[in-house]
Amino acid sequence: MRQGEVERTCLHCALLRALRAETPALERRGVTVVFGRSDAVWLPMPGTRIYRGIRRLLRDATTAVTDCRVRLAVVDLVGKPHVDVMATVLEPSRARVFRVAFARVIDGRLAAGFAETS
Repeated sequence: MRQGEVERTCLHCALLRALRAETPALERRGVTVVFGRSDAVWLPMPGTRIYRGIRRLLRDATTAVTDCRVRLAVVDLVGKPHVDVMATVLEPSRARVFRVAFARVIDGRLAAGFAETS
């Protein structure tokens, strides 16, 4: 990375690593994780922050549940300053939704790289 460049991390790469780390423990409890297709998303932050956020999301969503399904989705809407990763826990009697948001903007910068303030 060159000086002055912003670190960018692929959200899906961090998501895959977090799923690989959490899946064995979830499978032992009968929790199935389903993740559909979504486009690649690059975020201006270190991969460790994304990875830890997703692992925390998975743990929060699956604490105290067994034999259920968890559906993951990446919500990346045009115009929003962040990207959401959502986990929906499908229990027999209800559905619960958990989410973690990752900023897609760099503090103090506008779209073309101009500073917000002078």
